[in-house]
Amino acid sequence: MSPSFINARSFSPWKVLHRKLNGVLPALCFLHLLYFHGTKAEVGCADDTSEGFQWHSNLAACNGYWHGHIENGSSLCSPGWRVCSWQDTRILKNLTWEEATSVSGCYAYNAAQDGGRCRQCMDNMEQDDLAGVGKDCPHQNQGLTSCISGGRIDASCCVDSHFKHACHFKLGIASGVLCCRLPARVPKIIVRPPEKMHVYSGLIFLLTCQATGIPTPTVHWYRNGKQITKNNSRFSILTSSDLMVTLARPSDTGLYSCEVTNNQGVDMASSFVTVRDYISGCADKNTEGLHNYKNIHACKGKWDGHVKRARWLCAKGWSVCNPKDSEALQKITWADIYELHGCYAYNAANHKGKCTRCHKVNMAGIGRNCRRLRYTKSSCLTKGRIDVYHPRKSRGCSYTAGYTTGVLCCKRKRVKSSKRRCKHSCQNGGVCVGFNRCKCLPDYKGATCQNPICTPRCPAMSMCIKPGKCLCKPGYTGRYCKRRHGCKLPCFNGGRCKKGKCICPPTHWGTSCQHLHQHILLSYLNRTER
Repeated sequence: MSPSFINARSFSPWKVLHRKLNGVLPALCFLHLLYFHGTKAEVGCADDTSEGFQWHSNLAACNGYWHGHIENGSSLCSPGWRVCSWQDTRILKNLTWEEATSVSGCYAYNAAQDGGRCRQCMDNMEQDDLAGVGKDCPHQNQGLTSCISGGRIDASCCVDSHFKHACHFKLGIASGVLCCRLPARVPKIIVRPPEKMHVYSGLIFLLTCQATGIPTPTVHWYRNGKQITKNNSRFSILTSSDLMVTLARPSDTGLYSCEVTNNQGVDMASSFVTVRDYISGCADKNTEGLHNYKNIHACKGKWDGHVKRARWLCAKGWSVCNPKDSEALQKITWADIYELHGCYAYNAANHKGKCTRCHKVNMAGIGRNCRRLRYTKSSCLTKGRIDVYHPRKSRGCSYTAGYTTGVLCCKRKRVKSSKRRCKHSCQNGGVCVGFNRCKCLPDYKGATCQNPICTPRCPAMSMCIKPGKCLCKPGYTGRYCKRRHGCKLPCFNGGRCKKGKCICPPTHWGTSCQHLHQHILLSYLNRTER
């Protein structure tokens, strides 16, 4: 074969190109699939597809129909997106006329462009022209001002409000809606669980965790740092993102944490839950009401004599409630009262709006079946007054069958020991007020009131020796203890400091005049030997 001629059958540029692309095409297909798989969550339509404007990160054309006003069409958009509106002009103005008329179909959005303005679409003659984009929209006017750039496009026009279907879906005209991405927002928990919660075993408890954020944040619950899964049938994460735990057990005690996340950030909240076995305040272990309260329970039974003698109906460490238990009584709500069937008395009388012990009449009680309930009167309760008997048929402070169901039992408070013991006695007039605690006089401080206080504070090179009096540290002198002594060491035995040196008397010598002359020492020793 001559080198100047090429056989067309032996050489084909298509075959060469095919061989070169044979290894490239699979890689390109892989990258294409990887891109669309990785960005699937970014598609603005609820069905994970978009009919146009994929080159705009904040816009998506979504097929479908809606009921009612155009704003209801947001159901066609992904979470974190909504139907575009007159408020999204910053995004819409990026859409050119060529782009707006290049997409097949007609996609409406919540805006009216009557008179060349961009306003909310409403049911009135001045704001009923439903805006849209797409080459199949019926009303297109290039060059007019509108919500987009380069012209005006309407999905519906003119007198829709007259026919009562302004801003609504029209079959055969609208293909769907134009969705806009909502501005991203860091997640924030707006309804947080309580910091501490006490629960009785066997009951249900609920921990709230409701958050906002764009995109909608994902909620995860953790117990003691380990994520709660669906494997445990007693733990349920509700659609509201709250955590519900049924049939609580003491082993459920721990730190529960709620974590909310989106692509903008994270927020967390925690609650320490203590689950303990139920302890009844009733002697027979059967609490008739007020189960959710720790210090007050309703106990069924009868007694003889005064209501205070019904103590035997209460468990050990509990007794019939009286005015001293006002803190527990005032926590009872009227919802608790109406839930409690019967009438449970306690040792109190409602007399002229005051809460006193029961003596003869007006014995106080709790329960929906007590003879007299008044919501506006004052008593031992926070609001309202309840009497066991009617004033005209008073039975004093005793039990009467058919009137009293039982008593209210309150947990007795532990009385702290009045003994005050301090291992080291308090000084300078201090008084022992608790275990190893001294209450000092105003001029002293310290664990045992051993340190005096000087006001104002003593200078740096001094110390407070008694209230209001400072003493310079060795080597310093002057009013503010700032001036050092002339000699580094003090002069002894009558020596005088002069120009930084000690001038000693005839009898002594040394840098501090600390040595006695030898001949004087010998003379002294001779005298002592005689």
